[in-house]
This record gives sequence, structure tokens and C-alpha cells, in this order.
Amino acid sequence: MDSKAMQRLVVTALSCLVFSAAAQAQVPMDYDADGISDLTKILEKSDDSLTWAATLSSDSSVLALGTIGSAGDAPILAAWDSGGSQIGVVTEDKPNKALKWAILNGSSSPVWRSFGKPGDLVISGGDFNGDGKADAAVVRLVKGKATWTVSYNLFDSTGAVPDTESFVFGETGDRVFFARVEGGSTDWIGVMRKGQGNKSNARLKNLVTGQVRQYTRLPKFASTGDRPRAFAVRQESGPDLLGFESVTKSGTLIRAYSLGGALVGSHEFLGTGQLAVGDFNDGSGFEVAFQSPKESGIFNPASGEVREKVFGAGLLVDETTVVAVGMSATPTPTPTRTPSSDGEGGNGGAGSLGCSRIIAWPGSHIYKTVGSDHFTDIRRNTIGVILKMGASGPFPSCVSAIDTRGNVVASLGLYARGAGWAARYYAGVGCGIRTALNGSAVASQARRNTGSSSIYMKFDSVCYGPIDANRCLNSSSC
Repeated sequence: MDSKAMQRLVVTALSCLVFSAAAQAQVPMDYDADGISDLTKILEKSDDSLTWAATLSSDSSVLALGTIGSAGDAPILAAWDSGGSQIGVVTEDKPNKALKWAILNGSSSPVWRSFGKPGDLVISGGDFNGDGKADAAVVRLVKGKATWTVSYNLFDSTGAVPDTESFVFGETGDRVFFARVEGGSTDWIGVMRKGQGNKSNARLKNLVTGQVRQYTRLPKFASTGDRPRAFAVRQESGPDLLGFESVTKSGTLIRAYSLGGALVGSHEFLGTGQLAVGDFNDGSGFEVAFQSPKESGIFNPASGEVREKVFGAGLLVDETTVVAVGMSATPTPTPTRTPSSDGEGGNGGAGSLGCSRIIAWPGSHIYKTVGSDHFTDIRRNTIGVILKMGASGPFPSCVSAIDTRGNVVASLGLYARGAGWAARYYAGVGCGIRTALNGSAVASQARRNTGSSSIYMKFDSVCYGPIDANRCLNSSSC
């Protein structure tokens, strides 16, 4: 262990005498101090600004939390200064080729920090040194290796310069997450990858001690196909459960596993929408809140209990964010599937798809199931549509990949125009930050919705296709 790590270990060991009891007892998003998390939402106003509000568990009243951020910013709700959850966002600072992190402090004034670069995977909500304050992290692929940079106590109100370190943990194809391995207050960074046989492996690292643990019996779906990202579900004692969200033909399936690979609980909600994790009722451990146009409720994986609840308008958020930020303008995160008014989609005609016209896939348009080998960012593992010079428009900032019933199965953001191409679009970039999917995953999603892996690419109201989402077109490098 180097001197810097040893110094942090000593400081953390001493500070835990002060912070550990408070950190372990702290309930996220508990604005009325009743020991229960309050459902927290973001609403986008007509001027693209984001307003935050919470429905208090004590009396069901709505508490205005403030206004910060604009459409497209990534939410970073977290206990940034050990005084409870604080709202905030990460946005791209294009002139300085950086990422700007901002939170509202106790006086409702924004506090800004510069940390990370456009295209980085932003991670917030984790407490990696166990002192009761959230730490910030970014991850970037460099020559096939996952390079992490962690800033401890990024928004420390004392004015101290954040302690920052960089290291390699993981590689191309790994899915990043974080969880508490031993209970307590310290989150471990993690990567999920394909294991032997029909299993997935999770590797987790404690940044205080440097200890690494590997869990080899997690389900196969965590590292193959759609690869839903693991999220932590805290328990009253001991390690977190690992939760997974998967879209099914009829709705959204939530499953929670122990680190040892045992299925602890599962529940399927109707429709597709958003979820948040918190201590939303008096049950043992944390719960998963889910909301879609068809159903909303709260599920406790440990007990199996499901409580129906009406959440109201807005986007559900919690204290865990793992999302790529930057490279182009991004809209407010929304559900990736857009059903028609009857909830089942249309019959595939231009009108039912929301298209003014449908055009057969032209030779000027390239479709790739994964990005080129030389990419080192999110584009390496996501679908892309590249338009050759001379290709006809339109050239919107966002392209929707829709199935044969009009459901949006992925979004592709405009990466750039020029440099030898009319336009380049990728999932995982811009409006596609929430759908960083490869062709296999998009095909699976379309097949679940319609029974077919065929999709259309929707440029404004003009639709190109149909094409097989699992096959490259007009590319010599697929």
C-alpha cells in the first residue's frame, strides 16, 4: 500500500469513530426526518429548467427542494456533505472540455466543481471512504482498460481540496456498479463480467483497504444479452443485495440476488418506466419504488411485500447515478419505451409508427451493431448510424430506434457532423445516455415487444427501414 493510501486508511479509521454511527443510520431522501425515504422527483419546466420535489412520507405533502440543472443534465442526488440528501446535476462544459458538477447547498445557492471529461461514465451516490459523505467518480475506457478517477468529498463545505486518485479496475465489456459488501457505511466499487458456464462474476474493491473480492455465482443475464446494470439494495445488516431491472413482454421485472448468487426476491410491474431505491416503508431493508403509465408501487425484495402507491408526475430519482455524460446535447432522461395510446403500439404502418413516410434503408446510411475497434469510449459497445457525405437529411440531434409497433427501443445522439461524414449518431451519446445498447440488446428488446428483431431509424418524422437490429448494414468493418 502506498503512502497516500496508508494516510487515507489512518484518517478514515479515526474519522469512523465519529461518522460511522451517523452514516449507518442515515436514511437517504428523508427530508422530514421520520426515518423513511421520501419519494423524490424531477419535473422539466417549459424553459428546460429542472425543478425537484419530494412527497413526504409523514403527511403526503409535497416539499419543493429547489431548481437546479437543465434538460439533459445527469441528476446527482446524494448526501454530499453528511447533512442529508442534496440535489444536484452534472453537465457538459463544452468550452473547457470538462464536466461540471453542481449541488444546492444549505442556503439554496449552487456550488460548482469541475471534475471529469465529456464522455466519462459519471458515478455518484457512493461513499467510498466511509465517512458519511458521498464521493464522486468517473470512469473512462483507455486502451481497453477501465480507468477510474475518484474525488473524495468533492463538495466538502470546509473548503478542503478534495483528495483525488486514479487507477485501473475493469476492462472493455465490464458493467460498472457499486455496493456495500460488509454492511456499515463504506461502498465498494464493482464490475460485472461474464463468468464460467451460465454464471456472471462480480469483482468488488474496497478503496480504503485495497481489498478485492470476487463473487462467481451471479446470474448469466447480468453479463450477457441486455446486461442490466446491477444496483445496490441496502439491508438492515450485512451486505447489500444486487438488484436488476429487465424489460419483459408485459412489463418490468425486478430481481434481487445475494452476492452469493441466491435469488432473494422478484416482482414484475406492468409497463416500463423508472425506479428508485430507498427505505420507503417500515419493512426490513430498502425497497424499490417503480412507476410506469400502467402501474406504480413499492417492492421489498427481502420480504416480497408489494405496496401500491400513487406517485404523481415527474421522473423518479434516488442516490445512485451511473451514466455517461457529454459528447453532445442531452435531454432529460426518460423511459426508453414509448407505447402508443393503447399501450400496445400500432400495426407497423407509417401513421401508426408516427412517421410521415417510410424509406427503404439507403446505401448512404451505415448501421453498426457495435462501434469501431479503435473507439475507447462508450461508442465501442453501442449501436451507431453513420451517414456518408451526400446523404439526404434531416439531421436531427436525436434519432429514435423504434420497433415495428412504434415503441422506442433505443435512442442515438448526434455525435458530430463533418470530418468526412454527413452525420454520426450513437447510442450512449447525447439523448442515448440511458440506452447504451449493442445490436443484440436492441434486437432482444424489439423481439420482446413485437416478436420481431426488425427496427426503423426515425429521423424527425422520416423513418428508414425496416432493418434487422442484429445485423450490420453497408459497413466493411462489422
